Amino acid sequence: MATASNIDDLLQCPICLEIFHDPKVLDCQHTFCANCLKVHLASPSSSILRTSNAIDCPICRRRSNLINNSIDSLPGNYIVRDIIERKYGTTTPERPPDYNQQIQDRIKKLQKTEEEEDDDDDAIKYSNYVKPVAAALVGVVGGLLLAKGVKKLRDNKKKRNRH
Repeated sequence: MATASNIDDLLQCPICLEIFHDPKVLDCQHTFCANCLKVHLASPSSSILRTSNAIDCPICRRRSNLINNSIDSLPGNYIVRDIIERKYGTTTPERPPDYNQQIQDRIKKLQKTEEEEDDDDDAIKYSNYVKPVAAALVGVVGGLLLAKGVKKLRDNKKKRNRH
């Protein structure tokens, strides 16, 4: 059963960690505050590989098209907006005056974390290989078990045909 805190988590922007303000949905269905997406679009790391009239999702990196390179061209998430309005009695909870700076600082911090992770690429990360290898192994074992079962069925059918 969903609790109030779980619902509050669903109404929280993954960038600013606040209740959504003018929620916009990307093609990948991730939702963010319009202002957070504007700051993300203007950030240096976003602009390096970005093509005009597109934005990469901060979570899954899937590209969403923009019209005139504007975040305002993205569709609003009206379901989230309605839930916030019913819960808080307003569509736009008040933001602190230094809200944009806080978002920029948070993005810079996330970029530093990504750069630190990239620096560690020289070290072998076995965890990156464990899941694919385990999945392959499960597939091979499953195939062997299936082949053994088919062989057993075939042998039983041959025995019945002989009698």
